[in-house]
Amino acid sequence: MSVSQVGVNLTSMGHVPNLMRGRARLVAPVRWALRERPLSAVAYILAVDAAALIAIAVGLTVAPIERSMLLPFGLLMLCSVAYTDASRSIEQIREQSAGGPHVDLNSVWMFAAVLLLHPALAAVVITTSYTYRWLRVRHHIVHRQTFSAAATILSGHLCYLLMVELGGSAFGHVDAGRTPVMFLLVAGAGVLFMVVNFALVSGAVALTIPNPQLKATLSSFSDYALEAATIALGILLAWALMDWPVAAVLVVGVTLVLHRNVLISQLRERARIDAKTGLLNAAAWSAAVDEELARTTRLGQPSGLLVIDLDHFKAINDRFGHLAGDQMLRAVASTLTNEVRTYDLVGRFGGEEFVVLLPATSETETLHVAERIRRRIEELVIPLNGSTNGSAASFDALTVSIGIAAYPRHGDDRAEVLHAADMAMYAAKAAGRNRVCEAAAVTE
Repeated sequence: MSVSQVGVNLTSMGHVPNLMRGRARLVAPVRWALRERPLSAVAYILAVDAAALIAIAVGLTVAPIERSMLLPFGLLMLCSVAYTDASRSIEQIREQSAGGPHVDLNSVWMFAAVLLLHPALAAVVITTSYTYRWLRVRHHIVHRQTFSAAATILSGHLCYLLMVELGGSAFGHVDAGRTPVMFLLVAGAGVLFMVVNFALVSGAVALTIPNPQLKATLSSFSDYALEAATIALGILLAWALMDWPVAAVLVVGVTLVLHRNVLISQLRERARIDAKTGLLNAAAWSAAVDEELARTTRLGQPSGLLVIDLDHFKAINDRFGHLAGDQMLRAVASTLTNEVRTYDLVGRFGGEEFVVLLPATSETETLHVAERIRRRIEELVIPLNGSTNGSAASFDALTVSIGIAAYPRHGDDRAEVLHAADMAMYAAKAAGRNRVCEAAAVTE
């Protein structure tokens, strides 16, 4: 899989998952930071790297490289390098906008190489693509880029073995010809390529993030859809290089247009996201809540709203510094997204205040969710000064005060319900902090 900064989430090991893209930037000079990872993650990463090398060596001993593959090999190398240069400005903007891992479009050339070439030649195309991108777009941490290439090589090798087992040695040599069977075989190889790569990368993420949850190892649906689209273009490119090589120019053009449209979509998404935590910002959260409340009103369903404020956060900032404070905000944001449903709306309202809308949720259920969030945050142990393995200082005394309100019981619109929950949060503060207070106790 061609995912910038090593793959789905791997480049942000230890940071918050999914939409939470407000990640720390890579600092120069680029260094070999593998020793900073947990021992289990180091062993896993090195094992995947070694397995890729072994797969290449075995492939060279089992099957020879056919001369007919040299022309598509050269064309794919040229396409990969030329496309990286042509899309360099777009991808650099995407890198700066995302501030973290995101799917690039290099699987077009990589998967075409998997379908057309000997595994060793495909590995050269994959390695060249990652290396040239590292040189021309951005210098990512070396061991992450190496792991990403190794995972892609292994995924491609498994696809090659599937093709050999079920029909032929490569795309152009499948005995089934241009038949539905051949189409299913190639499509199945594409699915295998994507699934294996995501599995390999997710394994590294799970071994790196302390107490990982499933959501932390997965990417967003849009990332999966984009990767599937690039693999589909890779199939068309392989077909073009086999039957009508000049048509490859059209595939390159389509890929550039897709790349630019992805950038536009990414910039629009960035405008909705709080850069520090990756949650919805106040404006985006308010707009989404208005839409959701309109929907639940039509269905006659109640909703719960939480206002969450960190206790004594100014004193914590003054004592540990603003960088440590930012780490705490990200930890709280991660806890919130992990403790609610995927369709619940989580936002940062500014400073140390967070808001959550729980659509189609009763008051009793809202109270249970709020209490669970309060306990999870109270249990947090947050590494400070960039530590991810507990070797440096940590903070374990973070608490929150939570106010909850119900729609439509405590208001006819977002503003009224939000005000009721906000007043309940202040009541929780006045009652001693680190507790949940219901709006009913304030307004009734």
